[in-house]
Amino acid sequence: MSGKFLDFIRSWQWGTEYFRVVRPRVVHLIGELHQMAQDIPDPVLREQALSSLQTKQFHCEGGGVFGGPSRDPHGYLLEFLVPYQSLCDYLDTVTDRGPSQDPDNLRGLHQGLIDAITPLAPVRDYYRNHPHGEDGGYLASLVHRSQAALSHFPGYPAVQPAITRLVQLYVDLQVYKHGPVPTRLDRLTTWFQKKADPENGLFWWEFAAATGSTLGIFALLTLALEKDPDDKQIETLFRLYFPWIGALHILLDYLIDQEEDREGGDLNFVTYYHSPEQAIQRLQWIYHHIVREARNFPDAAFHRYVARGLLGFYLSDRKVRHELNRPACQLLATGGSVSIGVWLAAHVGRAP
Repeated sequence: MSGKFLDFIRSWQWGTEYFRVVRPRVVHLIGELHQMAQDIPDPVLREQALSSLQTKQFHCEGGGVFGGPSRDPHGYLLEFLVPYQSLCDYLDTVTDRGPSQDPDNLRGLHQGLIDAITPLAPVRDYYRNHPHGEDGGYLASLVHRSQAALSHFPGYPAVQPAITRLVQLYVDLQVYKHGPVPTRLDRLTTWFQKKADPENGLFWWEFAAATGSTLGIFALLTLALEKDPDDKQIETLFRLYFPWIGALHILLDYLIDQEEDREGGDLNFVTYYHSPEQAIQRLQWIYHHIVREARNFPDAAFHRYVARGLLGFYLSDRKVRHELNRPACQLLATGGSVSIGVWLAAHVGRAP
């Protein structure tokens, strides 16, 4: 029996448990947060919270693949993933559409993400430099829920340093990309020169994209379900998800958002490629690197499934319009039958 066929069978099993167990649980947990968001006193923050839950729910749904019963029988990961990812999405909406580009304000808001992955960290006044702040405890509640969920992970102290590295990079990205437009490019490229590994061969915008993914956090947490995860295993998994799977993840997100970002005047990393053809070639190059590196893992099939699933999941979005049809087909073909299967399932799932 060929490796590709076994991968397909395992992918079918993971896909089945995702639609039967994971997605309904994610929808339920999002519903709880929706009720909380409706009670936010400030109308601007209330609208931003409800909008982020509605339009970015698929981030929680996609990340939920790490929380399937075969990998997390008790569902602990979803208890963390939904409030934490929703916190990321809420802060992204607040800063993307907010009135202040002040770096102190941006770091103050995103301190919530650092606190959320730090058990027993005190809740702060995250809005201290923001024009709006009456959220009825919504942001603090997301921080508390994330912290509380971490108590279910006996190996968390071992993976916490790696997760903290990822979150700090994520916060840096949010500050630099949402800061004052005239100096944005200089800040991002200087940051890249300081933080990136030059041996990876990534462009600055590919590195920046990789820092915007939360998938590495969820992957590392699956190791923490065991009491004493191995240090080498933690570092190897970290290096697979950052930068490679993270870059594929966020570049696909930007690929399908090009028209929306163009209309909103928002930064889009895919537009820094010389041509659409170069963008597709680089995405294919990143994907093939992931597949090669995944061979080093005992659960290699799952990590290949994540990469292939990203292609199918994102390219099934309604935002893939006529000008993206050919690139989408090229990328789906790169991922093979698993990507096409995920594309079909997600396309049907998103049908009105």
